[in-house]
Amino acid sequence: MKPANKRQSKTAPASIPADTLPKFSKRVVTSAIFLSATVYAIFFAPNWIFVLTVEGFVLLGLNEFFDMAKRKGLEINSALGLVFGGLFPLTYFFPADVVIMFAAMLCIFIFNFHRRLKEQALVNTSVTMFGVIYVGWFFSLVTKIRQLPNGAAWVLYVILVTKSGDAAAYLLGQKFGRTKFIEHISPNKSIEGAAASLTASVATSLLTKTFLPHVTFNHLLILGFVLGILALVGDLCESLIKRDCGVKDSGQIPGLGGVLDIIDSLIFTIPFCYYYVSVFPGVAG
Repeated sequence: MKPANKRQSKTAPASIPADTLPKFSKRVVTSAIFLSATVYAIFFAPNWIFVLTVEGFVLLGLNEFFDMAKRKGLEINSALGLVFGGLFPLTYFFPADVVIMFAAMLCIFIFNFHRRLKEQALVNTSVTMFGVIYVGWFFSLVTKIRQLPNGAAWVLYVILVTKSGDAAAYLLGQKFGRTKFIEHISPNKSIEGAAASLTASVATSLLTKTFLPHVTFNHLLILGFVLGILALVGDLCESLIKRDCGVKDSGQIPGLGGVLDIIDSLIFTIPFCYYYVSVFPGVAG
């Protein structure tokens, strides 16, 4: 009997899956386009262009959310949801968050007065309103950050800290990920990837001292750690929604999925960053 082929007997070394690099290349190109447009909107464009950019993310993300919800057979009033969700970025020019939420709740309830919808009124109203708050209000708070002292720098800060964690989780998780992390929600997530994400967020936060010199390292450390955790939670929350609705990606942007896939990790980091910087004297600048 011939001896076993030595090549077959060797254990293949850990390596990045073959399709990861092409996917990552698409992700890099698409991300570079988005980042360039974002930097322009934050630092160089008139205020109305910045608000319009946020508006685009909100409306596209909300539309994707409502499309996923409709896959569950829910009678979502996406028109009302888009109208009220789309009003939140405009609060950059006038403070009316509570008024918008009150009007949205009232109108969405009235929509469900229809006899045909009464059996699912609670679920339909709740899910529509959830989308308005989850995507529309939470993400739109980035316009409030823009209004703070050094607001443009803080907008860049929250994006860099959040997205550096995303990139580290994707690359290092693919390479070194062994221990599954909440597999029933997102099978590709690993504890190693989560640790890399958190480390990258904290490190990036500390490095932003270069353009936020007035902020102490203690604040940057706390912010980096909490934002890193919230970015992971935001990603998992959207994965939970997609799994429940039976979809892989929320949209079809090359390398990134959909708009909701792009902003999912920012949905919780933006509100926390805004309120943290607003509450502590001297942090904003």
